[in-house]
Amino acid sequence: MRIFTQPQVPEAEGPNPDFTTVFDGSLLLPDGRIAVGDVEQLTRFVHRVGDRGEYDVRVAVNSPGPDADAIDITITRPGK
Repeated sequence: MRIFTQPQVPEAEGPNPDFTTVFDGSLLLPDGRIAVGDVEQLTRFVHRVGDRGEYDVRVAVNSPGPDADAIDITITRPGK
């Protein structure tokens, strides 16, 4: 799993454009953290992305469904 936030340094690696978007919308992060886990609840990753508030979030995977083994998450503030 890779998390990308904006602004990003132009020469930095970005999300994989070949991945399939499985979620693209806004999320309210009451404490500025995003948590990602698997459906079997075996692993959980929590990352602080900034202050509390609303964020635009795009989640993309290399293979939609149970075979997904790579995730790119892009998080930005609305309007940026």
